[in-house]
Amino acid sequence: MEYFQLKTQRGNPVPEIVSWYGKLDTRKLTREHYKELPKYFLLNMKTGMDILYPDILTEPFLLVSKEVMDVLKMYEETMPFLFVVLFDTAKGENASYYLPILKEGDGDCREPVYRIKNRNQWEIRVRMDVAESLLARGAEGMELTAIV
Repeated sequence: MEYFQLKTQRGNPVPEIVSWYGKLDTRKLTREHYKELPKYFLLNMKTGMDILYPDILTEPFLLVSKEVMDVLKMYEETMPFLFVVLFDTAKGENASYYLPILKEGDGDCREPVYRIKNRNQWEIRVRMDVAESLLARGAEGMELTAIV
């Protein structure tokens, strides 16, 4: 089965999550420890002009829109999600996202969606059928790179 690396599409003005250190312990974004975290987070973001709120944000951690969450749940019904609201207090804007708690895998993982440690950062990988479902439903702002 073919897999793709999932990233936020480059070149678009997307929200930048700021000042999140101390609010969200990313070490607990695992299936074993996520229940130690609150079920929702309020985080600050900076937005510029002509901002695009994509369906997928991958920095500093994976955030997805409700539509993408619904697609992911089709492939893994038990995948847990945390609710995240991003606020730009300077502009008075907000956006709602969901933070999926992904399984961790290695090069032989066969999960529909998982994360793998690549150097010092996490890489999100999706199976081809998941990628096709996202594209068929018009998911915006994502970039897919084939894993070879």
